[in-house]
Amino acid sequence: METKQIIYAMLTENTGTHPLDSGFANGRMWQKNQVKTIDDFENEEVEKYEFHKWNDNYELERTLSVYHYLKNLETDDICNEFNRLQDNSDNWEADCEAYGVSVEAWEYLNNEFEVDVDRIFNTYNGESDLSQILQGANIRINDEPYIILQIHGGTDVRGGYTDAKLFKLNDDGLINEYLREYMDSYELSEELEYIDKVWYENELIEFTDKLKENINL
Repeated sequence: METKQIIYAMLTENTGTHPLDSGFANGRMWQKNQVKTIDDFENEEVEKYEFHKWNDNYELERTLSVYHYLKNLETDDICNEFNRLQDNSDNWEADCEAYGVSVEAWEYLNNEFEVDVDRIFNTYNGESDLSQILQGANIRINDEPYIILQIHGGTDVRGGYTDAKLFKLNDDGLINEYLREYMDSYELSEELEYIDKVWYENELIEFTDKLKENINL
């Protein structure tokens, strides 16, 4: 299965509901995503900029499409077998640090290869402009960089994640060499001259020089 199809399946995976969450009937991300086609994700903005005015303060908010951020990840035979086992498992008590991993998939990795877990992460715990939260683990398989990845689909951040999938990272261990997961105020100020349009009160408007001059970063 191509990476784009895997990511699309993850974005539309039913990750559950909870009576106390804020998704109401159909407001969770996986529910909103299920009405979209893969072409809808392809055609959405890679980076969405929203202009906000609070009294005399003008702010610019960046949102990075998680689909576009992830869609160029690679898979190989190891990933394909891991992901196949994930799709056909109902035993999620794997003895590993990463979440959402089945016993069968984890045993496959550890029985066939040398596996080292470098880092466990959740983007909710750091600075991130991503449109949805990611959770996972950076690992090395026979000293090559891979990533075990889950996407948060809704409900409380402590739950509501997809089953994990395995992807191959590039030689630098990056998810995407062209898109930055987060831009701080300095980096955002460097981008201002390249931004032509912004969203303001649900309308796409021209991002004029006058508006840019008033931005607080």
